[in-house]
Amino acid sequence: MLEFTMLTPVWLGMLLGTMWIGTSLLRGLEVTQVARDSASLYSRGQDFTPAAYPNSSSSDNNILPMLAMAVGTVTNTGSGVITFSTVTYVGNSVCALAGFGVAGNNTPSNTGSHTAACTNYGYFVFTQQYQVGNTGWRASNFGTPLAADMEPLSQQLQIPILNYTQHTGDRAWTNGTTPFNLLPIPKEDGTDGYQSGQPVYIAEAFFTGTAAPGYTTGGTYAYAIF
Repeated sequence: MLEFTMLTPVWLGMLLGTMWIGTSLLRGLEVTQVARDSASLYSRGQDFTPAAYPNSSSSDNNILPMLAMAVGTVTNTGSGVITFSTVTYVGNSVCALAGFGVAGNNTPSNTGSHTAACTNYGYFVFTQQYQVGNTGWRASNFGTPLAADMEPLSQQLQIPILNYTQHTGDRAWTNGTTPFNLLPIPKEDGTDGYQSGQPVYIAEAFFTGTAAPGYTTGGTYAYAIF
């Protein structure tokens, strides 16, 4: 009895800590899967914009609530939010499409150059971004484009090429300070798999959870890139 009494504070703390960490790891895996599935659907043209997808109770499309069922709800007052973003690299070809390019000789090694008006040359920029769920929980880790640059009439919250090639506020970032660098910079000579102007689809998922000092910070976050 004496040994049991002396060891109880030790093994009980270890047991509770192991259970809590295990639960947090499991929830992390679930939120990661939600981000992956959401990004996969988004990259295939699934429309989750607020206009087409107001909430889980009245929307005709209940895919997202089904994906997030195990971790939370994605309504305006729910426990989670998913941020959908499309980014692209502004290279010479993109500048040329916007009217800020100098023509080359149409060979892979000479795609032309850009003029000074193409301010965002050499950066990854947003071409679309919107959130589904309780937007007060969390913003994107990769930044937020200028709201004035989005096309509200399209109901897709897309950004026109004239805006994202010139406005520095539409640049994507890594943790807010470093230009987006999760993908390699295209070589622009036809030898790289990813080329400037091609879309990159990102889904970021955040769901609240019980906070415990030393284990969680009140929620679980994950992102996926397609």
